[in-house]
Amino acid sequence: MGLHSHSKESLENGAIQTKEMPRGLLVIRLVIASVVFAVASVVSMPAIVRTILLAIAALVAGYDIILDAINSVEEGDYLGASVVLVFVSVIAFVIGYGIESTAMVILYKVGCILAEYVRERTLLSAEELLRYRDSEEIDRTVDTANKPGAGETASEDQIRSAASFVLKILLGFAVLFAVVAPLLTHLTYREAIHRALSIMVVATPASVLLSIPLAGLVSVFTAARSGAFFNKARSVEKLGEIKTVIVDKAGVLAEACPKLLSVQSDVLDTNTFLTFAAHAVYYSEQPIARALANATDGEYKLEVISDFVDIPGFGVEVNIGGAHVILATKELYISRGEAVPYSVESSETQTYYMMIAGRYIGKVEISNSAIDSVENIVDDFKRCGVEKCYLISEEGKEDVASFASRFGFDDAFGELDVEKKLALIENICNNRKNGGNMYVYSSGIESHSKADIDVRVSKAGKYADALVSPSSVNTLPSVFSVAGRLRSVISENAIFTIAVKAILVFLSINGWCNLWFAMFIDSAAAIFAELNTIRVSSSSLLKGMLRRREEEEEFTEE
Repeated sequence: MGLHSHSKESLENGAIQTKEMPRGLLVIRLVIASVVFAVASVVSMPAIVRTILLAIAALVAGYDIILDAINSVEEGDYLGASVVLVFVSVIAFVIGYGIESTAMVILYKVGCILAEYVRERTLLSAEELLRYRDSEEIDRTVDTANKPGAGETASEDQIRSAASFVLKILLGFAVLFAVVAPLLTHLTYREAIHRALSIMVVATPASVLLSIPLAGLVSVFTAARSGAFFNKARSVEKLGEIKTVIVDKAGVLAEACPKLLSVQSDVLDTNTFLTFAAHAVYYSEQPIARALANATDGEYKLEVISDFVDIPGFGVEVNIGGAHVILATKELYISRGEAVPYSVESSETQTYYMMIAGRYIGKVEISNSAIDSVENIVDDFKRCGVEKCYLISEEGKEDVASFASRFGFDDAFGELDVEKKLALIENICNNRKNGGNMYVYSSGIESHSKADIDVRVSKAGKYADALVSPSSVNTLPSVFSVAGRLRSVISENAIFTIAVKAILVFLSINGWCNLWFAMFIDSAAAIFAELNTIRVSSSSLLKGMLRRREEEEEFTEE
């Protein structure tokens, strides 16, 4: 099914169509087929004429079923729904049940129209969840839904495999019933084959599988409501297995780009000091590099930079124009026995001291404050079933440990560059085999980590499984409940449709269910399952976290 890209305004006006299809033409075909069917069923006429009219009605209503069956056979899918339906229809005509066969085909096509309409309305309801997101986020989610396989889930694979097995069993049973029943009971072969055909109609797994991709798409829209934009439903579903969360501090729990708060130097003027400092950290991946890059307007002369050494968690060491420069925290100088005038530092700031050619030149102070809206994120993850939360950062081990303790993380790791981060994540994933792993980061990683799910706090990301807007990090744990609802609804739909099929098989064996009734009830069950998928968006945890977020925003505005 296809969704058209659209703006927020068009969503609010309800002017969205979710699938292009010649529905009007199909309705006309069904009207014509129904009229011909009614004439053949009611008007007295020779049997051969009635059979021809019924065949015409069946072809007008469902000739595309034959085309689908031919394609399925060419692709080697001999047990596809269209193949089974064509086989049942032909055999039903041969044994004298042309009226039932034609009614079954017409009901099948009517069911297709109704099911498609329900899918459209369900997706529109899901899109309404994005009413308060901006146009770019709406378009991104719709584009995701347009991608092939966006709604597929691992549960669908499992159910499809089980349904395929059951289909083979039921088809085999139907054939066996048609052959053996007349030998053991009073049934004629015509009656036995008729009942067997009803079993075959019920055996097709289409109604079981129909709602699952729709539920997956609803989960993608529901996650987007809380600001998490997943690239496919499989990733949303995988959240239900996550037991370990690894969070990169910068950009997630603290500012991605710290602010330069002050520059103090008795030797160099501010601009010259900043020029030296910016050149010193030009190749660094640490927060100080981002802060100085934003504070410096001049051009870089990269040819003067040499022998660069990045010291994660402490600072940098480099030669600039032949002069040896160190820009680092006091911990590095203390470890080397260097004497610099240390100052008292708060938990909200971080100070880097500069020495050039062994002489103390001055210091810079950058912000190191936490984002208030995410102070409860670890507790929220734990309430969602996460067992371990780890904090990682480029900063010094003591600073990271202090930060982790404040937020309630189980453990913290500092002094990590990108390569060390990826190695640590792989090690954690290998050691924690109980459940899945999720890595939440802001920038710096240009590949997918070894975690099951990579979530990037950004508006763009090539390798991440999901993007989270910076203002929505605090609602990320709520998406876990979406995964739970997705699996719950898929299970409910599967159990319901399978139960309906079991009843229909029982009725067919006893002769209380004919072809058109089996198709009618099976189609109704499929439509009911589709209607039930909107319940994926119903989650008390999601609503609670969104409500808390709205209250925080209102408090901030006041």
